[in-house]
Amino acid sequence: MNQIQSLMYLMIMIIPVFIGITLLIVWRHDTTQKFVRDFALSNFAFAVVILSFDLYLKKVEPYSRVAFWTAVLGAILNILYLVSSITRLAGVPFKRYQNFAFSILLFIAIGYSQAVHTLGVFGVISMSIQTGLGLAAIFWFRNKDNVRRSLGPLLILLGCSNLIILSGGDKVMHLQGFLAAILRAVIGFLFLYSALNRTRRDIGKSMDRFRMMTEQSPQGVLVFDYPKVVYSNEAAQKLYGHTSTAQLNEAYQRREGSSADNDEFRYWHHQLHQHQLDIATWGGRRTRFDGKSLSLTFTAWRIEWDGAPATQVLITDDTELIESAIALHHKETHDELTGLPNRRVLIAHLNKYCYTDENHFSCMLTILNINRFKLFNQGKGHAIGDQVLIEFARKLTEGVGAKTEVMRLGGDEFGLVSINLREIDALNAKLDAICKEPIKVGERDFFINVAIGQAIYPLNALNADGLLRAANAAMHQAKQIPGTSLVLAEARFEESLTRAMEQEQALKSAILNHEICLYYQPKVDAHTHRLVGFEALARWIRPGVGIVSPVEFIAVAEKTALISDLGTMLLADACRQIAAWTAEYGDCVPVAVNVSPIQLLNANFVQMISELIQAHGIPARLLTLEITESAAINDMVQTQNQIQNLLQLGIKVAMDDFGTGYSSLSMLRQLPLQTLKIDRALIDPLPAPDAMAVVTSICQIAKALDMQVVAEGIETELHADAAKSAGCHELQGYLFARPMTHQDAGRWLLH
Repeated sequence: MNQIQSLMYLMIMIIPVFIGITLLIVWRHDTTQKFVRDFALSNFAFAVVILSFDLYLKKVEPYSRVAFWTAVLGAILNILYLVSSITRLAGVPFKRYQNFAFSILLFIAIGYSQAVHTLGVFGVISMSIQTGLGLAAIFWFRNKDNVRRSLGPLLILLGCSNLIILSGGDKVMHLQGFLAAILRAVIGFLFLYSALNRTRRDIGKSMDRFRMMTEQSPQGVLVFDYPKVVYSNEAAQKLYGHTSTAQLNEAYQRREGSSADNDEFRYWHHQLHQHQLDIATWGGRRTRFDGKSLSLTFTAWRIEWDGAPATQVLITDDTELIESAIALHHKETHDELTGLPNRRVLIAHLNKYCYTDENHFSCMLTILNINRFKLFNQGKGHAIGDQVLIEFARKLTEGVGAKTEVMRLGGDEFGLVSINLREIDALNAKLDAICKEPIKVGERDFFINVAIGQAIYPLNALNADGLLRAANAAMHQAKQIPGTSLVLAEARFEESLTRAMEQEQALKSAILNHEICLYYQPKVDAHTHRLVGFEALARWIRPGVGIVSPVEFIAVAEKTALISDLGTMLLADACRQIAAWTAEYGDCVPVAVNVSPIQLLNANFVQMISELIQAHGIPARLLTLEITESAAINDMVQTQNQIQNLLQLGIKVAMDDFGTGYSSLSMLRQLPLQTLKIDRALIDPLPAPDAMAVVTSICQIAKALDMQVVAEGIETELHADAAKSAGCHELQGYLFARPMTHQDAGRWLLH
């Protein structure tokens, strides 16, 4: 009989420990299923209770008392973890029952201490708790599956097993323990089943999410177990012109070893799986399997697919966006009628060729204006007039040669830019021949007279604007001569230089005497018209003259070393004013300050900004810097680095005067900008349909690049409504307020 009891005690020890270890292994693979862990700990505690109480009953001193209190502690933990496991499985917050459970367990401890020679009190308490827990489980799991519904009756049986001790005492404790161990084993297997079933459901949910994310994604998704394509979503298949992963893989294998795409996939796959990097991004113009050209961006990272290392590739089709940007850029920079570059391109090219006084590079600007063309339109009609302009543009383009750029400046005016001055005579001979030839429209020939003005840099002017004025003046002089005529601009080198030196001296004095100050023009929310920021605008209060526009002195400052001193002074004034407004009103809106390209490309510029912010104690978020694309034209890499460093300080950067430059669109994706300011030249024609189309397109591109859009030059309610409808976020212009002093601007902060 003793051997049977010993064997039963051994089984009582082995079964809960085995169940506990099994459940812990399951929990380690999915630590979110804490009910499995808690029931495992309950089984370990139960084994401790059985072992300790067996030692206590054997009255082996001095271990008997230690075994008793170990059994008490084990019993407390057993009940506590049992309750926790059931409530976690049921999704019932255990904290509701915590105080009650601890009170009961304390009562168990007292019962043990008073029932040293009997298990009766313990049996009653244990039976009550386990039976009550079983009844609660029946209620909690009443609408669940059969496995969980069976837990309640099993817990009740576990509690009722204590009746064996109540009827037989210590002598039958091994029977009660063996029965409890068997019931715990059954409960353990049910917990194991619930855990595995929950894991299976979670895996199914994850797979469903994966399918939803990939199958419904507009971006292509490929999985490579290189060199094989093992998965592709519908977007990737459509992108490459196929209908299944098998077709895509077959086409890929046919091109293996011969395609630049495949070479790139191979390279980045190896880089990722050799742990050279965690994520790879590349892209550009690609040719699809059927020959169609696409602009694609690829992003790849390591994954595991069916137990093997693989590469997941996310493919973004930028073709439509880039083509839209190209089309928009072409529309902004080319004449709609003739297809020639427009005045904006002419200005950009002149700025490129006539950048500094030290630049010894020469160019010639020729302006052609058709005489009395308005009368021609009135007499022949605009349709015939347009055909004449188109044919004349074609003859100019073909006749002057590839080394001379031809632009239409508007109306009946054309511009030519030549950089090969050694061929001036040949060019002029070609122009004379072109203008003498009849222009054929349909079956009719038309003869026109053209006034031609020419100016040379740096002979006639020291900058693009001066060159344009000189050529225009020469063209108007040519208009005074009957027939087709050509006039060269007068030499103005000394006069221009003297005027520039006088301006430089006056500007130095203005900076020294602090004659240049900041005016502030509000920017408002497009929908609510509430104040969202200010733009700080430089104004020269010149003694004896009055207010001088920055157009007249900023260019002079940029050609000299004065722009750094002037820019630093204005930035310091802006920071000082932000600090004053913050102290007076408790808060302030962001203030935008224009920054010259020369300032931005200064290696110490970011440090200077950081020191100004710290010196005046203002948050970086209240200062915004506005730049033009000319900074990036000079040095794209340094511009990117400078803007990135400014962002790290917390300062936002905006691109100002968007729509007036030549390279703006090409740089938007490369520069980490937060705001795009549409130039008033594009806002002024609103709400004309063509202007709305241009502004809407800009807003859509900005939205795709996560940029805010500010519309400048809002002067009427029609402008404001149209800009808001097009997608602009903020508005700025005379409709709301003209540039004002800091006192008047401060009153806006009170609203």
